[in-house]
Amino acid sequence: TGFSVFVVGVADVDYNELAKIASKPSERHVFIVDDFDAFEKIQDNLVTFVCETATSNSFVSFTLYSVFIFYFLSGFKGFKMLESYNLTEKHFASVQGVSLESGSFPSYVAYRLHKNAFVSQPIQEIHPEGLPQAYTIILLFRLLPESPNEPFAIWQITDRDYKPQAGVVLDPASKVLSFFNKDIRGEIQTVTFDNDEVKKIFYGSFHKV
Repeated sequence: TGFSVFVVGVADVDYNELAKIASKPSERHVFIVDDFDAFEKIQDNLVTFVCETATSNSFVSFTLYSVFIFYFLSGFKGFKMLESYNLTEKHFASVQGVSLESGSFPSYVAYRLHKNAFVSQPIQEIHPEGLPQAYTIILLFRLLPESPNEPFAIWQITDRDYKPQAGVVLDPASKVLSFFNKDIRGEIQTVTFDNDEVKKIFYGSFHKV
């Protein structure tokens, strides 16, 4: 029916039983921890696999399984945001400053944003009820030699006065990536990533962030 089921077994569980509950392949959908305090050990893989599954336009459900707990959560669904900006092969020509070229594989297409490009949409056209409390933005892009050398937002949300509220900023000079948004007090908070994996995105190849 389009659902992907992730199962987390806690303590003394039967792996074969969990494998029957979870989607296939089991190595991507079944996780086992010693106790509830040990979730930190699996969170990176779990988040990665959930995000990859969500972007494939399927529903994602979770089953937390042990002798005494059964927990179910569903309703996450990904969608192709580019289509909301008319960035499709059929409509891209109507967007100023955008051209079509080969993507990460010859059979894929990519959209080049030129210096005069300003691709934006009112938030109510994309998320009529506003952004949810938790969300994931996945970007596949490559930076060209003529890209700005000063920091710039590759994706952002602004208010009516064009003041940034949330976004992803690339700093080619420092080779860092930052995510920012407003906290519950209305103040900007920023998380910056500068490890070796992040630095690779500044060298011209296609990268998924």
